[in-house]
Amino acid sequence: MNQCAEPLISVIVPCYNYGRFLSCALQSIQKQSYTNWECIIINDGSTDNTQEIAQRFVDTDARFKYIRQNNQGISATRNNAVKAASGKYIQFLDADDLIQEQKLELQGRYLEQNDIVDIVYGDALFFETNAPDIFLQGRSVGKKANKSMKLAGDDSAMVQRIAKDNFIEISAPLIRKSIFEKVGYFDATYKSYEDWHFWFNCALAGVKFKYLPLDGTLTFIRFGHSSLMTDNRQLVRSGIQFRRYMQQMLSGKIKRYNAYRIMKLYVKNILAGN
Repeated sequence: MNQCAEPLISVIVPCYNYGRFLSCALQSIQKQSYTNWECIIINDGSTDNTQEIAQRFVDTDARFKYIRQNNQGISATRNNAVKAASGKYIQFLDADDLIQEQKLELQGRYLEQNDIVDIVYGDALFFETNAPDIFLQGRSVGKKANKSMKLAGDDSAMVQRIAKDNFIEISAPLIRKSIFEKVGYFDATYKSYEDWHFWFNCALAGVKFKYLPLDGTLTFIRFGHSSLMTDNRQLVRSGIQFRRYMQQMLSGKIKRYNAYRIMKLYVKNILAGN
């Protein structure tokens, strides 16, 4: 792309006590082939070396911006960063994850050329901290399920697809900032699955998704270390909260799912560590 004329992309990196991973995440942003970006590092009340690591990048690259706040949780943290962002497009990146070098360039170009699409997303691979060179397809849905929904031209189909499971990792999409005015922000009452709730609301609002698995646009999700997603009780609580919300919102719109049956299976899988 002719980047002198290309729009600003805002990369949002929330960080809570992930200073040990933050440098790798920020370096993956610096390595982007697309250079017209800003990165908002938002420190959600960390007690580790997050501020020290963030400041190194801010001091050497003016595209990095740093915000510190008292601990508010992941949803409020992302919301605050989105409100502070100046870009036309939003890229979320958790402080322990990475994005491939052409992600901003290729997904940004696609959105510029396709006004009808609001969210473009690709694939995610998973890796463990202790084995960073071994990449796995994923822990649940994977490529096969993603390919079944390449373009959500039918709104009800996308609603039903997202209702079944959370198959879009938070850093996989590039998002038009304008959709936050249409859909709203992340629900701060959710301690987990806040992204699933957000994608579901986007689908309900008729936001157009496009699955585009281009080379160079992967997101890499770290697992195998202590994180919010390791608290099974919290996962169950948030899962029940979301399933109840989903059941309420689907009533009268599309086929209602058997919430009791789905929730029973869901809790069983979570407690089993699946």
